[in-house]
Amino acid sequence: MENHWGLGQEKPRCPKLTQVIHCRNCEIFTQAGRNLLERDLSTESMQEWTRVLAIKKEEESIGTLAVVIFRLVGEWLALPAALFAEIIPLAPTHTIPQRRQPVLLGIVNVHGEIQLCVSLQILLGIETDSEQTRNYRRTYKRMMVINRQEERWVFPVDEIHGVYHIHPHQLQNVPVTVSKSELAFTKGLFPWRDQYVALLDDELLLYKLNRSMQ
Repeated sequence: MENHWGLGQEKPRCPKLTQVIHCRNCEIFTQAGRNLLERDLSTESMQEWTRVLAIKKEEESIGTLAVVIFRLVGEWLALPAALFAEIIPLAPTHTIPQRRQPVLLGIVNVHGEIQLCVSLQILLGIETDSEQTRNYRRTYKRMMVINRQEERWVFPVDEIHGVYHIHPHQLQNVPVTVSKSELAFTKGLFPWRDQYVALLDDELLLYKLNRSMQ
């Protein structure tokens, strides 16, 4: 886990630790875990899950692709909606000892199941830009769960717009000004509101995520 304690401050020590050696052996810790796993989904989470993934077939035009638009730092990106299994509130991420892959943030609890949590920001080479982030007065951080066959990945995002339908002819070439890493993952750009969104290559994304874990 991350250390949120300031320099020079001693982290409080649980009095039971000398008896049980590790938190996982403590009945209080175990019960707290059960309470976490058995809790109901929040109304906000259910509404967002329904809004993003319930694609209305009658509104789809022939030949369009349903995508989910989301933001990482100052970049608006999109992936096919069929790839998404769930959207959840931001949850604590626990680091894995002796795993040094930069893309791997750790593990996260998704309704009682332990899933790998990764950083698309690092994978895509998107740099943190304080000037860009200042343009967004509010952040609506969430975690997105993607699933294909037996693969499942969780990654945090700074904001989610929702489902959007695009025509293939809307896709435009990616300018050379885009970073090489992000360029490799981008199929094309499409106009949205007053800007452009990068449609990511989901096949390459999943392939690179798997390779990054080796």
